[in-house]
Amino acid sequence: MAQERTLDVAELIEGRKPGAAQIGVALLLCTLMLLEGYDMQTLSFAAPAILQEWGVSRAEFGYVLTGHLFGYLVGAVFLSFYGDRLGRKNIILAGAAIFSVFTFGAGFATSQTELFALRFLAGVGLGGAIPTGIALAAEYMPHKIRATTIGLMFVAYNLGAASGGFIASWSIEEFGWHSVFFIGGVAALPVIAILAIWLPESIRFLVVRGRDQASVAAIARRLRPEDDLASVTRFTISEEMRTNSPTSLLSEGRALVTILLWAAFILSFTGHYFITGWMPTVLSDNGFTISEANAAMGWFQMGGAIGSFIIAVALDRLGIKVVGWTFMFAVPVVIALGLEANYLLLQMNMLVAGIGVLGGQIGLNALCGTIYPTYMRAMGAGWALGIGRIGATSGPIIGGYLLAMGLQRPILLFLTAVPLFFCAISLFALAVAKRNQDQRDGVQTTSIKASGFAH
Repeated sequence: MAQERTLDVAELIEGRKPGAAQIGVALLLCTLMLLEGYDMQTLSFAAPAILQEWGVSRAEFGYVLTGHLFGYLVGAVFLSFYGDRLGRKNIILAGAAIFSVFTFGAGFATSQTELFALRFLAGVGLGGAIPTGIALAAEYMPHKIRATTIGLMFVAYNLGAASGGFIASWSIEEFGWHSVFFIGGVAALPVIAILAIWLPESIRFLVVRGRDQASVAAIARRLRPEDDLASVTRFTISEEMRTNSPTSLLSEGRALVTILLWAAFILSFTGHYFITGWMPTVLSDNGFTISEANAAMGWFQMGGAIGSFIIAVALDRLGIKVVGWTFMFAVPVVIALGLEANYLLLQMNMLVAGIGVLGGQIGLNALCGTIYPTYMRAMGAGWALGIGRIGATSGPIIGGYLLAMGLQRPILLFLTAVPLFFCAISLFALAVAKRNQDQRDGVQTTSIKASGFAH
């Protein structure tokens, strides 16, 4: 009879190349990122047509543009908390279902109040699903490539947003602004079905929570079919088995790291969401057609896909500072978007701006999914992404008032670059703070000492 033994599930993941099952988890979660990318841009694509049809002011509509962002904050802070308690998969599926229903419903909105409420509820769903999906992906990858994996997943986010621009440039002209919401709501249904059937629960989460050992064993066999696991009778994990609490984010030497991470998110989202929320309207006000403005935003998102790939490859090797330098690169490029240019040059500028702004944002998203240990990872990612929505909601609201004041495009884009500059400064400080924390905790890392990916 084979000798019975205990196995730390980290041995199935750490120090090994990702197997087919791990890659499959990342690819499945990419479908979720496609949905988020499309949804986050739907209202900005529809905004010029809605403003024309409803005859509302830009200052008033700035609040409507924040509906899904406020919802995302609520979902990220509260639903992701339960992702650390009820399971990653359950929260992902529930969040995607909420998103599907209320995104489709937004196509029937007849007033600003209705549209705000429906976008808020759709945002709650995504706010729960996306940070939890980030945590799940991180837990299936060895720490040395966690940030790379999450960064590559967000390429799908940018592709979803880019497709939204190109779809909107066609569908709004043919079927009206309602169509972009109908398309998003229906597209979520097959994604939910695919995730329900094939997406596994986090094996680390199951072990930390002391869940069904049979389920753990089944996932272990999928992860390493080449290993003989027949003699394993109990699976364990070396990470602490603790209950998460929001206070954990600010205790045990994490306070400075957490606060700097939140500051970087708030600042990046302020600039990011002014561009993604108002740029189609700014361009249409400058004489471009709605179709041209939405297509230009498609190029911005395509740049984001390129930037996401570059950052994903560099982040695990070079650490947090590479994200800071990406935002610093974005500052002059965003300012250049305010200059008068023909449509071809505008498209090129939008592509390059997307590389800097969205590439840097994806780097931040990857950080929040890797910087905390398993027992609090979904909550840590959720709070970072949720707190960041303070900036995400500020960008469209402030932008609406600035547009109502009649500020011209050069000034608007210069002001947009200011928070991106301070975001870069926050990230440079975060790199130092994380390195100091790791030294205090005795964490051993390789070439990415400042990254904090050694959990």
